[in-house]
Amino acid sequence: MRTIDTLREEIDALDEELLALIEKRLDLAASIASAKSADQDEDELLLRPAREASVIARLDAMTRRIPQVSLAAIWRELMAINLQAQRPIEIALHATGHPERMQLMARARFGTIIPVRKSASPQAALERARTGKAIAMIEIGEGDWWTALADDPELVIIDGLLGEGGRGSALAVGRLSRDRLCEDRSYAVLEQSELATRLGRGEAVCPIAVSGEMHLCAIERVAPLARRAA
Repeated sequence: MRTIDTLREEIDALDEELLALIEKRLDLAASIASAKSADQDEDELLLRPAREASVIARLDAMTRRIPQVSLAAIWRELMAINLQAQRPIEIALHATGHPERMQLMARARFGTIIPVRKSASPQAALERARTGKAIAMIEIGEGDWWTALADDPELVIIDGLLGEGGRGSALAVGRLSRDRLCEDRSYAVLEQSELATRLGRGEAVCPIAVSGEMHLCAIERVAPLARRAA
């Protein structure tokens, strides 16, 4: 039977192997980035939310003991380290209702390595995001600033960070191609008529904020039900 000291020595050796593998992964990711640098838009974020979600889902299906929330945190941090090494960005945060909670949610979603800097207003955060050097993270309850995203040609809603019961919820906004966004859940600003049309078609559209005729909605992709055999 192995002693506790022997087991600890084995863990130490595994830690060193894990570190070496992490360094190797970062090197490979950097090589991919270098090969693609000529095709990249300098004004766009390097984030790939769809790819990130795919990697985390694949690994979550393979793990035996690691909870999904822990696995997601580990791999998001690895990806953030790599992206910051390629082109540093920051999180432009505007939150007056729940600022501490917003900071924690920002770090959990985008990695602790990305600095969080406060913005004086939603508009200031969005202007910072428009440069491609920041992700704007703005509390949803801060007025109707989100209505301007309905026809914004540059900015997209990258993700929604929803607090319990809707309290302390925020949108992450930035310059990013729509084909990089996650397909399972997306966010859009819809007029009342379009919302009614989508609901009538049976789409899984859930309004999370309203301003006049405009609705901020979370849209879930629902797989079509298989037809019953005749």
